Amino acid sequence: MQATPTIIFSMNFKSIIATGLLLGSFSLVQAQSGASSSYSPSPSGKLDVNKIRFGVYIAPNISWMKPTAATDDARLYNVSSDGSKVGFSYGLMAEYFFAENYGIVSGLGINSTGGKIIANKIDQSPAANTVFKTNFEYRLQYLEIPLALKLRTDDIKGFRFFGQLGASMGINIGKKADYKVTYSDAAAVNHDTSANKIKLTGGFGLIAPVMFSMNIGVGAEYPLNDKLKAYVGLFFNNGFTPDVTKPEKFDGDKLGYGSGNFRDANTRLNNMSLRLGLFF
Repeated sequence: MQATPTIIFSMNFKSIIATGLLLGSFSLVQAQSGASSSYSPSPSGKLDVNKIRFGVYIAPNISWMKPTAATDDARLYNVSSDGSKVGFSYGLMAEYFFAENYGIVSGLGINSTGGKIIANKIDQSPAANTVFKTNFEYRLQYLEIPLALKLRTDDIKGFRFFGQLGASMGINIGKKADYKVTYSDAAAVNHDTSANKIKLTGGFGLIAPVMFSMNIGVGAEYPLNDKLKAYVGLFFNNGFTPDVTKPEKFDGDKLGYGSGNFRDANTRLNNMSLRLGLFF
């Protein structure tokens, strides 16, 4: 009968230890949860802990083609940009934040773009089967897959500002052009197609099938509610490889304006776009 107090004391001691361990574990979990949820509050006061998010965007753009040299490789033609074109793009955005303010950006987009190129033969002396001047206006479309690093600020009066740097791969899915040519035939008689722009469809292999661009952008986000965020950004896309046109294919017989060939310079495609979007 005297062993009973000892048994009761032993059981109470074990209960106290178990309760202490349980409370300690709960406190640790709460501390870790608070540390991992240090995102800025949403308008309702809830913490924004989303690490992966998706969105949609549209983006009007201005694009232009820029030769990387003043002449073609054979130094027969002076080549320059002949103006810009207005286009647009749209697509899906996907972001993964490995830390609160640092993330990886990707997605899928359709970019309607283009540019204008003019080439003038340096030697304008009369000659048979010679192209003296060309004006090409390209209308191109690409399926683009970007990959970029995104850095954003903490909440500043509801706004989060960001900077973004990366690259994208564009797969050509559409190519058309209007062009005008001044050329001479086999008898050295000059012809000028300027009265009627010639429609080039299909491209005849003139456009590189894949293009890579460097992208840099800045912008801001603003929460509309707990889940929906407005997004605006200004982006510059600099095509760096390969040449967007393939000048070795400019053949008069294939293009339909008569005999004679011409070469342009190494040409890059660039654009400036204003993105407007929503994150969900």
